[in-house]
Order: sequence, then C-alpha cells, then structure tokens
Amino acid sequence: MSLKSYRLSAVSALALNALILSAAPVLAQEADKAADATTQLSLGRIVVSAGKEKVATDTPQSVTVLDQEDLENAQAGTVGELLEGVAGVDSAGGVSSLGQGLNIRGMGTALSESDSRVVFTVDGVTKFFEGYRMGSLFTDTELYKRVEVLRGPSSSTVYGSGALAGTVNFTTKDASDFLRGDDRFAVRLKGGYDSNSEGTLLSATLAAKPLPNLDVLLVANKRDFGNYTDGNGKIVNPSQAAGESVLLKSRYYIGGDRKHSVWASAQKWSDDSWQIYDQQAAFTTSQVRRKTDDTNYVIGYDNAFEGNDWLDLKAQIAFDESKTDQRDNQFSPTALGYTSQYSYKTVQAKVENVSTFTTGPVEHFLTVGMQTYHQERRNPRYSATGSLTNGATTHPEGDMNRVSLYVQDEVLIGDKLTLIPGIRYDKSKLKPGAGTYVVGTTGVPSSVELDATSPKLAVLYALTEQVKLFGSLSHTERLPVLDEIYTRGAAQTISLNLKPEESENREVGASYSKRGLFSKGDGLNLKLTVFQNDIKNLVTRTSTTASAYTNVGEARYEGAELEAEYASRRIFGRAAWSTVNGYNKLTHIAFNTIPAEQLNLTAGWVFPEQGVTLGWKGDIADKQYSYNATTGVVSATSKSYTVHNLFATYRPLSGPLAGIEARLNWDNIFDTYYQPHLSYLPAAGQTVRLSLARTF
Repeated sequence: MSLKSYRLSAVSALALNALILSAAPVLAQEADKAADATTQLSLGRIVVSAGKEKVATDTPQSVTVLDQEDLENAQAGTVGELLEGVAGVDSAGGVSSLGQGLNIRGMGTALSESDSRVVFTVDGVTKFFEGYRMGSLFTDTELYKRVEVLRGPSSSTVYGSGALAGTVNFTTKDASDFLRGDDRFAVRLKGGYDSNSEGTLLSATLAAKPLPNLDVLLVANKRDFGNYTDGNGKIVNPSQAAGESVLLKSRYYIGGDRKHSVWASAQKWSDDSWQIYDQQAAFTTSQVRRKTDDTNYVIGYDNAFEGNDWLDLKAQIAFDESKTDQRDNQFSPTALGYTSQYSYKTVQAKVENVSTFTTGPVEHFLTVGMQTYHQERRNPRYSATGSLTNGATTHPEGDMNRVSLYVQDEVLIGDKLTLIPGIRYDKSKLKPGAGTYVVGTTGVPSSVELDATSPKLAVLYALTEQVKLFGSLSHTERLPVLDEIYTRGAAQTISLNLKPEESENREVGASYSKRGLFSKGDGLNLKLTVFQNDIKNLVTRTSTTASAYTNVGEARYEGAELEAEYASRRIFGRAAWSTVNGYNKLTHIAFNTIPAEQLNLTAGWVFPEQGVTLGWKGDIADKQYSYNATTGVVSATSKSYTVHNLFATYRPLSGPLAGIEARLNWDNIFDTYYQPHLSYLPAAGQTVRLSLARTF
C-alpha cells in the first residue's frame, strides 16, 4: 500500500470514529419514526414517468428511481458516477464532466449517432448536444432532487421515438422541498471535499414563500474537482469535474389550490478553462480554451381540475441552449478552426392531459399529448486570420423541426390485470445549413422529411398480492439526426436516403414484494427483466467512398437485469445485476458497445437512535472483449475487477445538532487500478469524499 493509501486510510478511520462518537450524546429517536424501513427501498418508490403513478415493482418495464437521499449519499461529481450502480446503465467515453456519455443496454457510445438513442430530459425538456471529442450532457448533480431511469424503448411513447436504449429524466429541486409547515424562509448550505483530486464543492440554497401562494427557490453551486489519480498513482487527464451552476425556480398556486399552478425556471451550468482537446479518449494532449454554457428556461402550467376526472392538464414551453466556444485551438486549427463555436438552440412545447374514467368494470388512465421541437445547430469556425467557415464536413450546420403526437391508455381490469397500449407519431424535417453541400456538385442539398410510428403494448398481471408478472411488445422507430444525414468526407457524400432505425423489443419479467417478512416494518423487493431488442436499418458510419452513413442489416441486443433489496429498521442490502449481449445478426460479430457483466452490491447497518448509517458497496465486473468489426477477431480485452467502498452518514433528527447532514464516502479503499470496459480512461484510485450540510 502506498504512503497516500495509508494516509487516506487514517483519515477515513478517524472520520468514521468521529461520526459515531459525535452521535453518542444525541437523544434517542422515537421508535415508530424508524419502524417502517421500506422507505429505503428504491423499487417501492413512486414512478411518475411511466403513466399512472405507481411503485417500480408495479411497472411493466425496468425502472430505477433515485430520490434526494440517493443523490446526496452518492456525492457524485458527474452524472456517470451518479448512475454507476443502476442495472444496465454504464458511462461511455470519457470520465470528465465534459466528456461523458451514457450507455443503456449496450446502446450509446458518446458518439453523435448513438447519443440520440438515449433520451435525456430535465423538467420535461429534451437535452441534446453533439461535439467532436466531447460528451453529450453538461450539468451538476446538485441541481436535482430526483432521477428516473427507464430502460428499453417502451418509454418512447411519451418521451420520443429515438429512445431505443431508454430515457433518463431529471427533476430539479423545488422550494417546497425545503420549506416545512408554516416556514416562510429556509437556507441550506453545503460543502464538500474530494481527497483524490483535492477538489471542493460549495452549494447554497435559498427557499422562500414571500406570499402565501408563491414559492421561490435559488440554488447556486461551484464545483472544482481537478484531475484525479488512478490506482497506479498516475494522473488521469482529462478527469476533472468542474463548473458553476445556478437554478432559479418559482411556482404560484392559483387560488390557493396546490394542484393548480403556473411555474417558471431558469437554469445554467458553465465552465471556462484550458483543457486538452479530446475530453473522451485523450488521444492528443493538444490544448484548447473552452467555454461551455448550458442554459434552460421553462414556463409551465399545471391544472388537475379538481372534481373533473377528464382533465388533468400539464403544459410547458421551453428554450434550451447548449453552447461551447473554443479558442486558441492547438489541435488541427485549420480543419476545426482556431476559434469555433458549437451551439444547439431549441424551442420546445408540450401539452399533455390525463383523463380518468371507467367503462363498466374497467378503469382507464388515458394520456394524450403533443410536442413540438425546433432545433438550430450552428458551428461557425474561424481561422487564425479570421476567415469564416460554416460547419465542417463532420459537423454540418442545419435546422430540425419535429411534431409529435402520442396516446397511452392504462387499462385496469379488476384488481389483477393491467393493459397499457400506446402509440406515438413523429414527423420531422431536416434542413441543411450554410456550408453543407453534396460532393461533386454545387448548391445546398435538399431538405429531408421523415416520419415514424411507434406502437407498444405492455401487460401486468398480479398473480398474488406479492407476485406480479409483466411483459411488453414495442415497435420503435428512431429518425436520423442532422449529423447522420448531412455529414460528408473528403470522398464521401451526404446520406439523404437514410431510413429510420426500427426496433422490435420484447420484454418479460416478474416482481416480488413482501412487507413484514421477518419483522414488523421490514420489506423485500425483487424484480427480474429479460429483454430482446432486434433493430433493422441500423445507422452506422462507413469507411467507404459512398455516403458517410448508411443503413446496415440487423442488430440484436439481448440480456437480463435483476434488482433485489431488503430493509429493516437496523439493516439493509441491495443488489443490481445486469448482462447484455449485442451483435450483428448477419455477420454474428459482437458490437463494441456492449458492457461487461456487472454486479453492484450494497450492505448497511442503521443506528436510528444516533442517526448514523454505516455501509459497504462492492462493484464487480467480468472481463469483456472488443472485436474487429470486419473479421470478428478479438482486438482488446478489458480485465475483470472488484472494487470495495465504504460509506457513513450522520443525520440527527433532534437535539442541538438536528439539521446537520454529514457524509463520508471512502471509495476504492484498496486503491485498485481498473478501467470499465466502455470507458476510454482508467477510473479513480482510492478517494475519500466528505460533505457537510445544514438547513436553517
């Protein structure tokens, strides 16, 4: 063990002892406040993104819900770190806050043609960004109180036909999360420290109720996590997680009705720093000055029309911009511009209504919605002498317009059977921007209009009160994006004739939920999902002298996910296991986007009287291979690994220290060197993260 390891071990041991000893004088909590431990079970949490609100074990697809407590306990610097314990979800590409993408069930590579297969939303607003050697989502985990991960294309009905892999929905914090009872004002301060990167986190939250019907929230964060060292003691560049973020959000309750409101939010994340150009694979050490801003404005209207079961209306309009300004580019300034900008501006609108009604013995929850989406993609590039080039061969400018309609009916037949049919229709128009042309010709190429129809049927059957069986069939179409249609090469033309990708997904599974298993207030949840997803017209980049992108053959992705959890008043445990296989059905060559088989374990002990929780987490991954796409020969091997982590929290509910939240995460305690299969860079070595928060 290195000197650094011994030092971190000592610091962590002292911190653990300090947490336990400081808890000793705290007054004992009432037993009934901790008697129901099932609140710790994630599969028992309410899912709001899959139709009628229901717990995850009653949802006929794979869903994981992370609440505010999960987000706080993770102390994650990036979204990839936050979701690393979710079955079927992996980080792909780089490890920095500017280089990460997500992979769900083997789809997603942090490359442009894969990013649109994973849909990200923030408060219902779809996020999208493509940039050479950059990631796809720029944000800070401190802005959110809830994350829902819906795996598989069944979520495409409500969230978009491109969600072949799945959807990740982020919900920002609200003032009501901090105001209690008649409180008119609340302040929350938080500080954090990362030993490996010698990084710091500062966060301030202000919640106010200036009027009886008006809530206002302000959140400001500054994160400065530098490059970390791996298990071999080498600095990993780039691995920084830095940036400043702010959230301003307000809600006015009309007539004092908590179910009738108008709300607005403004959110911004920014980073301005010198960094190496390639934030994904670090294949070059050339520097660039890069300023990245992600801005989001939303105005929403919610009305449950109390007393009218036919109307429960939600509407919103949003402006979203993800923009990166690059200057002093030392990597290929001629081709990529000495100074350049990547920007995506979108204007989005969404209206959705849920009707509740009965037809005889059958109860219906009918969701009807419409979405509009306008995106402007710009990429001006300036040479060192100031000459302008619009876009590049691999990053064309253009506009996209899309209109979507969807219907989903959740049909409850008695207390045993639930049917969920749904259908979505999307129509898009892609228009090329300045600088886009067809090789060998002059003039701007034509616009492309495409449409997609995506039906589904999900079934849930309650075999007993504890055991439920479920299955789903879905046909999902993903429309090509601007990058895939209008990219060209030196001898490659654009791809005007691309067809939509078509997915035929089948899922079956079972869930088990039991309360009072061994003692009053304990609970056990199990959920197993098996899936097979066949995709035809798969869009891939070519190396030929024909079009830059093409539709090829058929692909198959198949696998299984198992989630299990148990909690009592004193102990809790969780397990998440996933395995995925994906290959070209014509050549039978495996894809290089398939993650290793993984098992994530958590075990902990709760001391409710002291407000202390202690626990262990294990991350276990099997070895995985990369293959030559032409010959199928193994080209690289990622080694298996097991990583051990410890954690502790201290949250007294009464006494002079009530309101304090102290957390310690001791990650990779044995300083193991490892590199997840889909990551271009090694993971962090031994790391201690400490945070202290107080709400006033």
